Amino acid sequence: MALLLFQSCDKKDQDDDLQIDPFTYGAKFNWREDSIKTSESWTKIANGNAFSWLAQGNTLQSSNFATYSSRTNIKTDFVYTIQKDSVFALKLTADSIYFLDANGNQRTDVKGKLTLSPDTSLILLNTAVSPEIRIKYRLEK
Repeated sequence: MALLLFQSCDKKDQDDDLQIDPFTYGAKFNWREDSIKTSESWTKIANGNAFSWLAQGNTLQSSNFATYSSRTNIKTDFVYTIQKDSVFALKLTADSIYFLDANGNQRTDVKGKLTLSPDTSLILLNTAVSPEIRIKYRLEK
């Protein structure tokens, strides 16, 4: 009986049998770059890039990972949790968004503010460049 059980668990992969283990998530929230501020006033961004939050559930509060395929406007990079998918970790506390460095500590040069009421909006700030950059995002539905 034991031999039969062990034989059923023994499975040989064929060389052409490709196995993929993709990063999975329950919901994706796309924030689209709306406007940028590098000096005194906001300037509208035409066809802004998407900053996507990946969540296990259907709420923004359950989001701990994100992707940001084109970071040309924010002018920064992130430490990738999953390099091949360009997925990085973020931390949401109350109304603040923090990004993690290579040691898992909160970065001080890039951070954000989330506003849920009256309109849902997000502003990211990069103080590592001069002049500092603020980008306002709108949540796509």
